[in-house]
Amino acid sequence: MTTRAFTFSPVSARPLTHRRCNVHAFAVSSSCQSRASLHGKASGPAPSVLGGCPTLKQQPRSKPCQTPEALPGGFDEDEDAAAVLQKPPSIFWRMMSALFYMVPWIDSISVGRFIYSRFRNLILVYLAAGPLHNIYFSSQFAPLIIFFLLFLAVVKNTKLHHFVRYNAMQAVMLDIVVMLIHILRTYLPPHVVWSPLKDWWDMITWVMCFSTILYCVFWTLRGYYADLPLVSESVYHQVQLSEYS
Repeated sequence: MTTRAFTFSPVSARPLTHRRCNVHAFAVSSSCQSRASLHGKASGPAPSVLGGCPTLKQQPRSKPCQTPEALPGGFDEDEDAAAVLQKPPSIFWRMMSALFYMVPWIDSISVGRFIYSRFRNLILVYLAAGPLHNIYFSSQFAPLIIFFLLFLAVVKNTKLHHFVRYNAMQAVMLDIVVMLIHILRTYLPPHVVWSPLKDWWDMITWVMCFSTILYCVFWTLRGYYADLPLVSESVYHQVQLSEYS
């Protein structure tokens, strides 16, 4: 498309330059015709309306617009990538998503000291973390680094499958809930800490934490979104907001 630097009249919404050219051309043509009629002969063809207009400098035409399909890396590649991300998650994505729940799993292990002593077979839950437990607590900054890695490298990475980002964010939210439970344990009054109520409190919170984690892992491995009350709704919003940040 060509663009011209015209000034528009507020009344007629037509270029003033064109109006002045047309008036000038009409005056020239009428004067030529009157002179020809006075002399009784035509002095030549009257100048045309367009011929009386001064030539305007045309700006160079821009290159024709190319459709996104014709451009390299256009809609074809993006549509292929979007189609892959909209497909059901593969086994690799399911196992990777289930692995994220090891973060709240490791943080909630210390809550079950009382239940491990009462039910010796449940010590396998403690040993299930294995070397991941040592890596997670290898430094005092390791949990914080893993937290930011999950949030920045996985949740905000729109190139990953939405299923993976959702489960990573839900694992982070569950880990925050477990951290709040640990904080509440530290602020319990002394007569509760040294009473049997503390042991029952730890046992109930351990059962709630691990039943929730096992529920999420079970449905994640099956390829379904594990829906938790109050938690999953905020996870959905956070994952959706990360796409526009």
